[in-house]
Amino acid sequence: MSRILVINPGSTSTKIAVFNDASEVFRHELTYSREDFAGAASIMDQLERREADIEAALANDFPAGSFDAVVGRGGLVGPVAPGGYHVDDAFLDIIANRPVLEHASNLGGPLASALASRLGADGALALIYDPVTVDEMSDVCRITGIPGIERKSIGHHLNMRAVARKLADAIGTPYESARTVIVHLGGGSTACAIDGGAMIDFVSDDEIMFSAERSGGVPLKEFVALAQTVPAGELKSVVRGSAGLAGLLGTTDLREIEARIKDGDDKAALIFDALALQIGKTIATLATSLSGRIDAIALTGGMARSTDLVAAIKQRVEWIAPIHAFGGEFEMEALALGALRIIRGEEDAQLVTNYL
Repeated sequence: MSRILVINPGSTSTKIAVFNDASEVFRHELTYSREDFAGAASIMDQLERREADIEAALANDFPAGSFDAVVGRGGLVGPVAPGGYHVDDAFLDIIANRPVLEHASNLGGPLASALASRLGADGALALIYDPVTVDEMSDVCRITGIPGIERKSIGHHLNMRAVARKLADAIGTPYESARTVIVHLGGGSTACAIDGGAMIDFVSDDEIMFSAERSGGVPLKEFVALAQTVPAGELKSVVRGSAGLAGLLGTTDLREIEARIKDGDDKAALIFDALALQIGKTIATLATSLSGRIDAIALTGGMARSTDLVAAIKQRVEWIAPIHAFGGEFEMEALALGALRIIRGEEDAQLVTNYL
């Protein structure tokens, strides 16, 4: 039996779980207020506090020497292939000093390294798996109309690939040969087209569909005019954080919006329908990258728990392919199973320096 510690850091939480092989035996979530990290100048300044809190949460049940592998959610290390990566000195240097963007997931690798040293058995692996910047996009899908600006593959790779495997099982097609579209619906929403096991096209959270907190694609002429009236330091929050459902309806809680619709709120109903329409447009866009030959579509993420939203999306695009909903996120399971495949020799852990 292999015992694996899984770490998934978010902006205001650190989720941890322990797996014995593929079976989860422990789960805990550490939560933080913004004041807890008020003195942190960067994400990496949170490392020591989060590491100590994880150790304290595990202390009663998992002493030193407990784990064969510690795997963290991979951060924005740069464009790499899918799969698992060793958290070595080169990785730690890149993620601490030259990440693509500041993001809480950048803590996953450093936490895995520190806790593998403190709580791991001899030879314990420190890993990340399917980091945020996995990039398998076809070159033709990268092109935009502005020289020097290319579309990027940055988003929920870990959860979407895990759901793609579940979808392949559900339709009885090997993952490696399935042609699918996967949409992750949450605070930020992303989507991908998968062919032959590779994400050949990817829609990031600043393209096409708005989400709980993101604007999605907007008319550029109007945005350029708006940008000239907003202080530079505030422009990011206009499209990330205070946009989407948060800006349009003052809440990111889809349950609250659905309740308002039932109470006769016409504006909430209109925005809800627009949300479903833009998700449908995203699916239709990705269908063209697969030449319209799609085995199935999957919806995942927190908003995919809404039966009303799933039904509204189906009404728009089920003519393209059957739609399956996998509400919630499967990141903890995906991290554990990825590490387990590496421990068993079914996959090889890679080095980020082979790609960067």
